[in-house]
Formats: sequence, C-alpha cells, structure tokens
Amino acid sequence: MIVLFLLFLISLGIYPFTSSSSLDCSNCVGSGQVWCVEQSQCNSSFVSCSTKISLQLNCPTKPKVPYDEHFARTQMLALASASHNANPQLCLDNQIPTMKLYKVRTVNCSTDYPDVACYGYTAYDVTQKAIVISYRGSHGPNQNNQILEGMTRDGLHSYFGKGTGKIFKVIYDSFMLLWNDRINQDLRYLKYKYPDFELWLNGHSLGGALSYTTASYLTTVGLYKPENMKIIVLAPTKIGDYDFAAWYSSTFSYSFHIIHRLDLIPRVPAIDPHTNTTVMFQPRTEIWYNNYMRLNDTYQICEEADGDYCSDAVTEGLNMNDHGFYFDINISNWGKDGCPKNTTGYAQP
Repeated sequence: MIVLFLLFLISLGIYPFTSSSSLDCSNCVGSGQVWCVEQSQCNSSFVSCSTKISLQLNCPTKPKVPYDEHFARTQMLALASASHNANPQLCLDNQIPTMKLYKVRTVNCSTDYPDVACYGYTAYDVTQKAIVISYRGSHGPNQNNQILEGMTRDGLHSYFGKGTGKIFKVIYDSFMLLWNDRINQDLRYLKYKYPDFELWLNGHSLGGALSYTTASYLTTVGLYKPENMKIIVLAPTKIGDYDFAAWYSSTFSYSFHIIHRLDLIPRVPAIDPHTNTTVMFQPRTEIWYNNYMRLNDTYQICEEADGDYCSDAVTEGLNMNDHGFYFDINISNWGKDGCPKNTTGYAQP
C-alpha cells in the first residue's frame, strides 16, 4: 500500500524522498518549486537568481537538431518571399533553381471584408527531395483587422486531440479554407508522386502561424510524421496556449521560429483577447537576431521556450519596422520583384 501511494505521488510530480538539490529543472518545476538556471539549483525561492524557471516548458533544452542558418537564409527566406508574387516561380528561379512551383491557391478568408485573401503555394525539389508548403503573411489593414477581430470574437479552441491544447479559431479557420481550396489535393498528389520526400513548412507572420497549424493538422490526421517535416517560420504571432506550445514542442523536433530584433508581432498577443485570461506561448525553438540580420551577424538559440527570456526579455522599443525585414531584406518588396539576385536595394535603412 505504501509503495502504491508513493507511485501515486510521483505520478503527480511529487517526489517525497528527493532533495531539492538532486532534482533537474523539469522535476523541480513539476514539484512546485523554482529552478535557477545560473546556479543549476532547485528551491522554492532564491535570494539572487537572474534566470528563474517556473514552467516545465521553459526548462533549458537544446534543440534536438541543429539550427542551419545557411538553410534559413538562402532557402526559407526565398520561399517565404516568393509567396508575395502571383508567380512564385520567378523567385524560385532566381534563388532556388531546382525548386519547381506546383500550384498556387488563394481564397477569401473573411466574411466581413471582400479583399481579405489567404494565400499559399506548393512546390517540390527533386534534387533536395523536398515538398514545400509556403504561406503569405497578412496582406493589408483589412486582413490585420480580420485576424484581430477573430481573436477577440472567437478566442481559442481545441483541434488536435486530448492534451494538445488550444489555438485561435481564426487561424485554424484560415488554414482550413486554404486546405479545402485544394492545397489538400495538391499535397496529396505530390506526396503520392514523391513518397520519400521531406515536407518543408514555411511562412512569415500569419504565414508562420499557418505553418504551425498545418504541421499540427497533418500529424493529427496521420498524413505526415513529425520526423519527416522541417518547419522554419519567420516572425509568427503567438497562436496557442501553454498546452499547445508544450505539445507542439515535444512533437516537432525540427521546428524553429526566427525573430528579428524588436519585431512586435512574435511577442503578441500576450493573453487570449477573447477572455483576457489565458496566457499565450510560442513553442520551441526561438532563434533571435538582436541586430540587422546581415550576413555573419550573431544570433541566440533560446534554450527556454517562451517567457521573459531571449527576445521577450526586451520590452521597450518594439516596432513593426523590424517585422518587415528579415535577413536584412524587405520580404514583401523583394518577393514582389521576383527575388532578384542583387539584394542591395532591399536592405533595412
């Protein structure tokens, strides 16, 4: 009976015979205490500690796969920018010649505004053995309003099963409108033709949020395994609660979201505006460039998931200017012009 009782306590994260000094971060926080990163110690309080962890999601963890900056800078940036062109192949020809456009899909994703279009495209690369889905970010003030109004009106809902948390309904609905507007068929055709290819998911801003949603949906319905996906997104807004961020982080090993310096968008919303209660989180793994993101600029791989760490440690001076420039290129203008090889005219002032 005593053994059963002890096992029950352990299942609840309570360790009756374990000293605080012997706990790791996850078990420390799970037992209701606080982990100090600098001291690598567990305690209920600290007199002096710069980095305190009180959530298991934020326990320092290195990415399971390395961040490939060259891949993000040369491939994922071009794929995201290409979504701003009616013919993404122009960008692909200039930047990734082996990548071939398959289909472009666009659909009105608002019942309130006639000019709000969600846009995504599929592509494939037989040399790199990859299938791509890339989404455009929000386009114009009406789409920004539609997203904000949807977050406030509809809030968070569960879509991916028990224990997977909740995401914004407006983001899920936007994804489903594109999915049912034949991105579903396009992906299934490419997967049937190239069954051993990886799936790359990519986008900037809203496009990054749609990539999170796509990865979660495809895993839930069994169309792709997480280990066969590469997800690199730029400046995604927070779309889910703690449980979603924790589930997503434990499910997808190759997933990075890149944040440029004082970009406001990846830091919002802080709470669900529908209820003003549920705290929002980014999943792992954040890559933060606290600079212009020029070639050879430094970056930080955040071992904490989301909280007052890395980019979120900076709260003053947040702006929209840094949102439009990634890797020192104006994403939308460069994409509209076909992603020319000479990028000088697209650098951040």
